[in-house]
Amino acid sequence: MTAPPQGVEVDQIEFPAGKIRFYRAGSSGPAIVLLHGGGPDNAMLAWRHAIGVLAADHRVFAPDLPGQGGSMPWYGSANQRTFEEVLRWLLDAWRVPDAILVGLSMGGSIAAGFALRNPQRVRGLVLVDSTGMQHKMPHHFLTYALLRTRFAGPLAAKLLRLNRSFARLVLTRGFFAGAQTVPDLESIVDEVVAEAGARGSVFADWHADAVDRRAMRINHLPHLDRIHCPVMVIHGERDAIVPVSAARDAADAIPGASLRVISGAGHWPNREKPSEFNALLREFVNAH
Repeated sequence: MTAPPQGVEVDQIEFPAGKIRFYRAGSSGPAIVLLHGGGPDNAMLAWRHAIGVLAADHRVFAPDLPGQGGSMPWYGSANQRTFEEVLRWLLDAWRVPDAILVGLSMGGSIAAGFALRNPQRVRGLVLVDSTGMQHKMPHHFLTYALLRTRFAGPLAAKLLRLNRSFARLVLTRGFFAGAQTVPDLESIVDEVVAEAGARGSVFADWHADAVDRRAMRINHLPHLDRIHCPVMVIHGERDAIVPVSAARDAADAIPGASLRVISGAGHWPNREKPSEFNALLREFVNAH
C-alpha cells in the first residue's frame, strides 16, 4: 500500500463479501465521492493529486472498489450492479444523504448507473474518460475474445509485475498520450505494478459483464437523458481506450451537460495533467 498524502485518513468497512478500504479527507462542506477505474487501478492511484485539493472545502471519500486495492479479497461478484449497491451502502455508512460523484473510466459507468437508479442521492456528476457510454469499443471483438480466455488477464498482470519496461510501455501507449507528458511516471509504474501483482489479472468482473460479442452489454447512452443533475464530462483528447467521440455523445445526451476536453491527454488525465484536471474539478464542485 502506497502511503496517502498528508491529511488523508484510511479506514475500512466490513461487508459480508469482504472489506472495503476507503480514504477520506476534509471535515466540512458537501460530500464528494471519487470512483476509480478498472484494471490495474485503485483509489490512491487514481486520485492521489485530487483528494487533497478537493478537501479544502469538501468532505471527500475515495473507496477502493471491490476486488481492487485494499478491498481484497472480495468473495462475490464485482460487476456493475454490485458496485452500485456497494456505493449505496457506503453512502449510508458515511451518513451522506447525497454527494457529487466523480467517476474515472469504469468508475464513470458506476457513477452514471447509480445516478440513473438513485437520482435523489446524486447532487452532481463528473464523468472522466468514462466507459459504458458507447455501443462498441475500439477493437471490440478482440477485446471480447481476450476477456473470454482464462489466461489473457493473468498473463498481462504477470508481465506488468515482472517487467517494468513493459509496464511503462503499456502506460505510455494505452493510458497516457506519451511518457514526456506525465510528471510522476515512475511512481505510477510502481503503483500499477503493485496493483497488478496483488490482483493477479488486469481484468475485472465488470469487463466480462460489460463486453458482449457484438456490442457493449453495459451501455448507459440510451438512458442518459434521464439524468437531470448538473453534469460535467471530462475527456482526454488522445484517449486510446475510449474515443473522445464517446464523450461528445454522452454530453449531448445529458440535458445541460458540459464537455471539457483536455488537450494532449490520454485515458488518465487525472495523473497525466493533474493541475489542469483538478482545476476543472474545482470549477464544477464549487459551482454546485
